[in-house]
Amino acid sequence: MQERSSLAKPDAVPATAEFRGLSYPGHVPAHLFLHGFTATPEECRFLAECVHAEGYAAWVPVLAGHASSVEELARTRWQDWYRTVEEAAAIIGAAKEPLVIVGQSLGGLLALHLAATRPNWVRGIVLLAPALFLRARWLETVRPALPWLARIRPFWPRGQSDLADPQARRDRVGYEQIPLRALGELLELQSIVRREVERVHQPTLIVQSRQDHTCSWQGVEWLQTRLRGFVETLELRRSYHVVSLDYERAVVARAILRFVARTLSA
Repeated sequence: MQERSSLAKPDAVPATAEFRGLSYPGHVPAHLFLHGFTATPEECRFLAECVHAEGYAAWVPVLAGHASSVEELARTRWQDWYRTVEEAAAIIGAAKEPLVIVGQSLGGLLALHLAATRPNWVRGIVLLAPALFLRARWLETVRPALPWLARIRPFWPRGQSDLADPQARRDRVGYEQIPLRALGELLELQSIVRREVERVHQPTLIVQSRQDHTCSWQGVEWLQTRLRGFVETLELRRSYHVVSLDYERAVVARAILRFVARTLSA
C-alpha cells in the first residue's frame, strides 16, 4: 500500500455541529459509515477509527429512528433513513469531493441507493454483508401483510446478535426488538435497490462471511454479475453477519484501506 502522504489531499474535512453521530475530522476522501438495522453508530466505530488513524475523515451518522426508541423506529420509513444519508453526505461536502461509502447490512442498501441516485457524490463503495437477500426469504412473501400484523403485534424480539465473537455480542448497542412496520420498510428498500443496482458504476469492495446467518451469500454472487464497475470480494470464514464488529474486524479494516489506496491511485 502507498504511504498515507501520497494518498491524502491537503484539504481537511472539518467537524460540524449539524452532524449527529460519530465524527473524526481528517483528510479526503472522507469515509461515510452507515450502520445496520436496529443498530447504532457504535457498530461502525472500530472501522471509522481505523481509517481515521490513517488520516482520513470518518463520519458515522445516526440513521433516522435509531439510537432512540423502537417506537420511533416504527414511525420511520426507508426514505427517512436515506434522507439521513443524503443530509450527512451534503454536510460533509460530497458535492465537492466524492466520498467513500461504507455500509453494514441495511447500510449497504443505503450506500448502493446513494451511488445509484447521486453517482457524483460517491468515489467508492464498501458493502459489509449488504442486506440484498435475507436468509429468511419467506419474509418477502409476507411483506404485504406486515402492516396488518403490526397492528396485532407491533414489536418482535430481535434475538441474539449475529456475531461469532461473544464479547462483541455482549457489548452490542442496539434495540432488542424489531418493529414489524420498519422491517417492511427494509424489505421495500431491498426490492428498490435490486432494481437499480445495475446503475452503480463506482469501484466496490464486498465483504461477507460464509457463516453469515442473516444474509445469504447469494447476494455477493448476484452483485458480482450486476455492478458495472470494478468489484473486489473479501470472503470471511470466522465472522458471522456483523463483520464490522466480529472476529475479523481488523482484516476488514485493512481491506478497506487497501481498497481506498487502489481507488485513489486509479
